[in-house]
Amino acid sequence: MKIKIALCDDDARALPVISGAAESAFQAQGIQAEIQHFSSGKDLLRAMEETRFQLLLLDIEMPGMDGIAIGKALREKEDSTKIVYVSEAESRVFESFQVQPLGFVRKSNFLNDIAAVVELYKRTGDREQDGDLLEFTTRTGLLTLRSKHVRYIEGSRNYQLIYVVDKREPLEVKMTMERLEQLTEPLGFIRVHKGYLVNCQFIQHISSSEVVLLDGVSIPIGRSKAGEVKVKYLTLIGKT
Repeated sequence: MKIKIALCDDDARALPVISGAAESAFQAQGIQAEIQHFSSGKDLLRAMEETRFQLLLLDIEMPGMDGIAIGKALREKEDSTKIVYVSEAESRVFESFQVQPLGFVRKSNFLNDIAAVVELYKRTGDREQDGDLLEFTTRTGLLTLRSKHVRYIEGSRNYQLIYVVDKREPLEVKMTMERLEQLTEPLGFIRVHKGYLVNCQFIQHISSSEVVLLDGVSIPIGRSKAGEVKVKYLTLIGKT
C-alpha cells in the first residue's frame, strides 16, 4: 500500500525529523509513504490544486495561515483529506475539532503518538474500503447507512431516532440502545449518555455537561461520564 503525504511546518529543522519518523511508522504498518514538505499553508494549498494527498501532517501554530486555518479552508471546499495535527499547542486541540482531524500528535512524544495515529489511519482506511456500513431494523424492513452520514442517535423507548446528515427529520429504528452501541462503537461512536450515541466525527466541543456538534446541536453528557467521554474522544482521534 502506498500513500502520498504532505507535511507542513514552518520550522525547517523539524521537517526532516518529523518526515523520517513518520515514514518509519508507516513502513512498520506495511504502508509506503511518500512525503512532500511545505513551509507555509499557502504553498500547501497551492500544491493541492494539482496534487492529491491522502494525508496531511500540519503544524498548528505557523505564521500567516496556521494549521487550523488550512483545515478550515479545505473543509469549506468540501475537501475531506485526512488531517493529523503535529504540535505542542495542546490548548488548541478542541479548536481543531472543527475540521474533524484524524488525530493530534505531540512533537514532544512524536514516536509514540505517530504510531497510534498510523494504526488508526490503517483501521479507518480498511473500514472505508469495506463501505463503513451500518444496518438498522426499521418499521418497514432493513435500512443501510454509511456511518459517516449518521450524526447521532437518540433513545426513544421502543424506537430509537437516527439523525442523518442533510435530513430534517430523524429515522426511526426498532433496536435497543445497547445493540446500537455494539454496532456503532467500532465505527467511532461514543455513548455520552444513556439516551445518546454520538459520532465523534461531528463533535466540536466537549464540556462537563454537554457535547456540542459541528452544527451547534447540544447533547447532554451523563453526570459521571464527562471524563470518560473526553478520553474516548481523544483516543479515537489518535491522541494517546
